[in-house]
Amino acid sequence: MSTSFTITPVEKGVMRCRHTAAFQPSDVQSLANFLNNYRGKLLIDLTGSTSEECSRHLQQFRPMMPITAIFGADIDPAILEISESYYAHPVRYFKSEAEALNWLHNQ
Repeated sequence: MSTSFTITPVEKGVMRCRHTAAFQPSDVQSLANFLNNYRGKLLIDLTGSTSEECSRHLQQFRPMMPITAIFGADIDPAILEISESYYAHPVRYFKSEAEALNWLHNQ
């Protein structure tokens, strides 16, 4: 059985999480474990995904995300907003991978 995402290195300190299929309950748990333990920067690649498909999961995982740049699907950046009651890392949406990586390099 394949997972709904892949995690691969981009460069030192940056990992790419690419959405590849619909999330299954085991995938949600696996990704939550990764986010709770990962201390680097994250590049989320939603290429080929739809905003509806990703929005709920992005909101769910938002409090756990490290410094994260998201690109690849047309999402509403408002879904990334979070209550000030959380200690949260910056998470931003970008139109392109180049913009996302540039922002990550400056964090």
